[in-house]
Amino acid sequence: MAKVHNKNTGFFPEGTISKTRLIALITMLAALSNVMTFVSMPISILGVATRIHFTQLPVLTAALGLGPLAGGLVGLIGATSMAFSVMPPNPFIILYNGLLGFFAGLFYIIFRRRRRHILIVQLAAVLGAYIVQTPFVWTLNTQIIGIPAVVVQVILIKLLFEDVASTLINHPILYRINLVERVRRKTSPPKDTVPVKD
Repeated sequence: MAKVHNKNTGFFPEGTISKTRLIALITMLAALSNVMTFVSMPISILGVATRIHFTQLPVLTAALGLGPLAGGLVGLIGATSMAFSVMPPNPFIILYNGLLGFFAGLFYIIFRRRRRHILIVQLAAVLGAYIVQTPFVWTLNTQIIGIPAVVVQVILIKLLFEDVASTLINHPILYRINLVERVRRKTSPPKDTVPVKD
């Protein structure tokens, strides 16, 4: 089976992965993200009752472990349940999570070259993605969906907490499955990519 190499694009930062395994991982993480929509904790922020979800956890696993394309795909597919479980349904949630996954993966590739502590790099990448995501969440929710501004403020505070918490949870997970450790050991990808048959 053909292998996919990094080739300085950084879209597959673990180095080498089979296409079949990559598709399987994206599918599994997207399914897990949809399931985690239904696992939540009720809280109150600024007097508004809401719920904390960890739908972003598998999205960020894909983004930080597999790269921006995988992160974006898991974000898009994995947010389907969330988008249609809220009242009224909000299809833009799919876009928000796609942006989060893609830009967290992209910023991680850029920031990790500075050789800072890996957790700091992961947090910086996710916060960068949150900053990109924020104007879309604000504008589309207030102007298109018609959600009151105070409720959107609560959503943004909640998203920030969920993103940071998901990153902290992901840090040991990524080490456990050796994705991050492989990145640190492979400072330069191979120059030539040769298909390998299993």
